[in-house]
Amino acid sequence: MAADAPSLLAALAGEIGDVRSGVERVSGLLTDLVRRLPVEHRAEALTDAQALDALIQRLDAVSGVLNGLAEGKSSADAVSGVLLADVAERLQGATSARPSAVSGDLMLFD
Repeated sequence: MAADAPSLLAALAGEIGDVRSGVERVSGLLTDLVRRLPVEHRAEALTDAQALDALIQRLDAVSGVLNGLAEGKSSADAVSGVLLADVAERLQGATSARPSAVSGDLMLFD
């Protein structure tokens, strides 16, 4: 690893953290809008709001991996801290037709 790689990885993790904050603000705005919708239109909008939550979780996972690598962890150890099984599998290069369910994961829709 290049000598400046840890600082670059930490900076990338910080950038992803900033993006996450922005996505979380948008999610809050969407939640407010969903509350104001007529009942018959809320289900679709709620699904979109939950998709934003999934993006936030994925950003958290990637940021965590980058921070782990910046701290000198091996890639396997950095990925092992990812709680979302489908994200962890993608980061490890595994391919599956469907996300796997692991203790601690919550699948809201199937």
